[in-house]
Amino acid sequence: MVAYTFDNLPASEEEIDFSDLERKFAIPEQEETLENVVVVDNLPIVDPSKVDKLIGVLQNKVFKSSGKFKANGVHMPMAEVDGATNSKGYAFIEFETAEQAQTAIRNVNGYLLSKNRNLLVNPFMDVERYTEVESEYRAPPAEPYVEREHLKWWLADDAARDQFVTYVDQNLSVFWNEPVQPAELVKSWPNLSTSQLKWSPHGSYMCTLHSHGLALWGGPSWKELMRFVHVNVKNAEFSPSERYLVTYSPTPISVDALNKLMGPEKQHLNPYTGADDGNTVCVWDVRTGTLLRSFSTPKNADGTPAMIMWPYFKWSPSEKYFARMTQGASISVYEAPSMMMLDSKSIKVPGIQGFAWCPQVLKDARTGASR
Repeated sequence: MVAYTFDNLPASEEEIDFSDLERKFAIPEQEETLENVVVVDNLPIVDPSKVDKLIGVLQNKVFKSSGKFKANGVHMPMAEVDGATNSKGYAFIEFETAEQAQTAIRNVNGYLLSKNRNLLVNPFMDVERYTEVESEYRAPPAEPYVEREHLKWWLADDAARDQFVTYVDQNLSVFWNEPVQPAELVKSWPNLSTSQLKWSPHGSYMCTLHSHGLALWGGPSWKELMRFVHVNVKNAEFSPSERYLVTYSPTPISVDALNKLMGPEKQHLNPYTGADDGNTVCVWDVRTGTLLRSFSTPKNADGTPAMIMWPYFKWSPSEKYFARMTQGASISVYEAPSMMMLDSKSIKVPGIQGFAWCPQVLKDARTGASR
């Protein structure tokens, strides 16, 4: 501020120069973000008289364990059709923090609000991103067809031999089993670092576990078929018919940490979103490598991951369902490939210590569908 005396006093307040004070006490501009806002779709369509009741159900029941709504943090758009005003079936909900919004997405997406009505919960920022997609469609370049190797090629072996794998001094090798003469080497990977390896139930794949994830190998050439990014993965289990793969890591998922690990050039390969942060178990589609869903596991009193029983999930023979147990309390059954919990609630079984699926694939007498 300019030093003033009785001789140079400004004629009015508007003429006073406050620029130095403005610079000194300026509040840094904060980037506006809507990471704490979610979009809830497939809500019941209600008239204005029932809006407050529906918001109460969302706040006090559906999202109660996920976080707190901001004051006046629910916006439910309305529309007038044929002279009647009703809600549009979706709402925007603003939570106090972005972490609460991510918890809400993880806990409530797929929630069964009523019979045949599952809620869909997504980050508002995703909606904003999709609105920025170019309106003009551009066809992607056509990729040439590449014939895949037959994953059960070994069944055509003239001698009907089996195969086995060894891992010695970081040297991974696959052999034909010979009943009389020495085993015949099929493929060898020298200097391959893996913490664990295993076959899939029908022998279509061999998987190796590494510090940054899991790799699948197979076919006559034994080439790498797929990679699954799961840092510090310790366990892996296939579903009975090899369509799904379950992986576990004691290191909770962190999207930001994985982005830093992968670097700017490979961040697009990060399969996780904010809804996966903190989870430790992942279910993947084996054929496409797609992450279908991640799950949290129990924690100790100090917040560290508790020891879990493996396999974490048990699959029905048809692969249509998979389930996990909370010891002494309940069983949670999920449906594949939607990954949604049946009836949006666990089956309470006080004192439960174990469970098992019927080993036979049952058929619906009316439709013939597998169960």
